[in-house]
Amino acid sequence: MDTRRIVDRLTTIESIAVIPRVASTNLIARRIVNECIENELSLPKAIIIAREQFAGRGRNARQWSSPAGKGIYATTLLPLPVDKLPLVPLAIANIVASYLREVFRLDARIKWPNDILVDGKKIAGILIEARINEQRAFLLIGTGINVEPVADDNRPNATAISLVTSDFPGIDAATEAFIEHLDKRLGQPLDRDAVLDEWRRYSIHQQGDRIQCVIGERTVEGTWGGIDEHGRALVRSGNETTAISAGDLILV
Repeated sequence: MDTRRIVDRLTTIESIAVIPRVASTNLIARRIVNECIENELSLPKAIIIAREQFAGRGRNARQWSSPAGKGIYATTLLPLPVDKLPLVPLAIANIVASYLREVFRLDARIKWPNDILVDGKKIAGILIEARINEQRAFLLIGTGINVEPVADDNRPNATAISLVTSDFPGIDAATEAFIEHLDKRLGQPLDRDAVLDEWRRYSIHQQGDRIQCVIGERTVEGTWGGIDEHGRALVRSGNETTAISAGDLILV
């Protein structure tokens, strides 16, 4: 992949690093962010791509296998005003879903807050970290997109791009298209109403669906009531509605 050629076409992302094998792209990105904060440097708008990860992590520190040639494993570094942080998980989910929709014509759907499903099976996941420095947030946006299927007992309900499209151009072309789509979308204003409206269009959830949400050691059960203006999931149980900002949502 010719990263210099790709960067020349981008308008938001300033640099691309492609690493053959790494523990975790988020780990490398974390070191960059720490150096920037400690030395009072500007955070570069950059994307780190690994061909293979041997210690990838998902939510709640779950291990995630990332074998060579099977997926797009990336972390994007992005500075952002602190007041925009609540929108980020939904906005990035929109970007990944719209990439799959526009490039591969897949009916990609979002399971709250930002798992991406096709035909009810997970095709992509997102892990976002942030370091706050005064009024700026230094974001580490980790994305993992399944490109080729992986034989893994930990992925019983997963799918991949090559399995669900007849027009698969190969992993390099898929990665390049993702970078270009991400760059285009990151260059657009982060408007609350637009983010929420798009997320609702892509949502897999329907009003009244039975759900459970695991929050640490607590489980909230009820029916799906949509999302509020902050992107929190609304879980209805009887006359009570609980707004949840973070947790693992399970479709019942």
